[in-house]
Amino acid sequence: MIADPKTIALYKRLLTYIRPYWKAVAITIVALFITAAMTPLLPALLKDVVDESLIAKNEEAITTIPLLIILIFMVRGFAEYASKVAGEWVAHKAIQAIRSELFAKIQRLSETTHREYTEGKLLSKITYDVPQVGATLSQAWIVIIKESLIVLGLLGFLFYTTWQLTLLIIVIAPIVALVFNRASKLMRKSNKNIQASMGVLTQRLGESLKGHKEIKMYGAQSYEQARFDDASETFRKHTMKSARVAAANVPVIQLIASVSLAGVIYVASVMSANDQLTTGEFIAFITAMVMIFDPIRRLTNINATIQRGMAAAESIFDVLDHREEPNAGTQKLENKLLPIYFKNIEFAYGHERLFKDFSLTIPAGKSLALVGSSGSGKTTLVNLLTRFYDPKDGEILIGNQNIHNVETTSLRDQMAYVSQNVVLFNDTIAANIAYGKSGIPVEEIIKAAQNAHAWEFIESLPAGLDTIIGENGASLSGGQRQRIAIARAFLKNAPILILDEATSALDNESERQIQLAMEQLKQNRTVIMIAHRLTTIENADHIIVLDHGKLIEQGTHQHLLGKKGYYATLYQTGNLSE
Repeated sequence: MIADPKTIALYKRLLTYIRPYWKAVAITIVALFITAAMTPLLPALLKDVVDESLIAKNEEAITTIPLLIILIFMVRGFAEYASKVAGEWVAHKAIQAIRSELFAKIQRLSETTHREYTEGKLLSKITYDVPQVGATLSQAWIVIIKESLIVLGLLGFLFYTTWQLTLLIIVIAPIVALVFNRASKLMRKSNKNIQASMGVLTQRLGESLKGHKEIKMYGAQSYEQARFDDASETFRKHTMKSARVAAANVPVIQLIASVSLAGVIYVASVMSANDQLTTGEFIAFITAMVMIFDPIRRLTNINATIQRGMAAAESIFDVLDHREEPNAGTQKLENKLLPIYFKNIEFAYGHERLFKDFSLTIPAGKSLALVGSSGSGKTTLVNLLTRFYDPKDGEILIGNQNIHNVETTSLRDQMAYVSQNVVLFNDTIAANIAYGKSGIPVEEIIKAAQNAHAWEFIESLPAGLDTIIGENGASLSGGQRQRIAIARAFLKNAPILILDEATSALDNESERQIQLAMEQLKQNRTVIMIAHRLTTIENADHIIVLDHGKLIEQGTHQHLLGKKGYYATLYQTGNLSE
């Protein structure tokens, strides 16, 4: 059933998640042994019922055997209850550990890996793959141990009763093994396809939920419906293929077993006719043999669960084994204003080179605006500085420290970031402003909100700072969401402030107020602005103009206008990002 080395290795790795709970595992296994031990006693008692109670009219047997049957079922029932409860507890603890480890791993994956997997595929691993693994952990090992022990116990009883007939049953084992092996391979392949198609389906759903406005505005409902239905149909086909294999597996095994049963009944009848078997032994043997088919059927059925779980485990372990965001640095970065140097940077997205021998100096405490068309490298420079990407060659220094040698956490502690695509969390306003920090005095949160000109609308809310804002701030307007994000940056009070058109969603009055606040921030921070609008950069200390990874112009706003070059052209069109 799980004979191939790869499956065994996967299942062994899964079992490491239940190892910390070995005491509960031990209780489960002992209870399973007790359950299995009780099963062969039933046909054994049936023999005495026939031979001693019904035929020999033994009075002691007539009164004792019914009591023993009750006792067997009581012990077996208690053992089954204990094994199920303890087994489920162990399984769910393991599932929780896997889910937590997977979530933590996703947080540590590099930006490149996030782009590779996509949000939908990663969501699918947690929402679909983990429950599949959970079914394997909560059912498979218990069923395998319990039913295997029952089969062994019943086989032992059959051998004890008449070994000649038992050999006839064992003959079918290689045939059954071949059917299992073929079915396992087919189900594994089908379940891998199911995992992949579920990832696509989740991705389609996520895109439609995020882009519901754009879908309606462009009348693309039919197009998106067709894409979703196509992904759903693919998922259905792969699921049905796996279901067909699983459904065919049991009848085939039962057919093979029935042929064996027919042969055994014939031979047993002949032996009984020749007084080689008592009536009780004959009935007990046939009963035990019929009873053995039930655990074999359950072992056959659990194969489908195992193959689904193994395909899901393979998918999960692929993420868990993936290379994490690099953090080889051991140094700490000083919490003070320091100049930033890009020296001879080379960087490429795959085979498409963006920067080659690129150098730039950002003086400490100054504001720098990055201007250029889409794809010019503005965002990439920020991603290199924050180490979401690493350059292929060259170095980036803050002060005299190469950021490659600095702990990633220490590096990002020195930076605050506000994007035009604001990300807020379904929590209180206070928690969103103080995001990532605990124990922040409410006075500091209020001050940050005031600096970002967000306190005016926060104060008017019934719950104030304790207002739950919904998924990504759904209960707030665009301008309010932007100001919450800016307040978060104020509270962090980092020496380096990165603004990706942070005022784009604000109305004119709010933007004017934020610009005044930004002027105050520049006195104590190094500000890097990715600029798209004129008002963002006119007062910047320095402007650099990028074009396909090349620095083509730099200077102050007035200086660049005077040159009447690329920047002046962009300025005249009123669109700094074309």
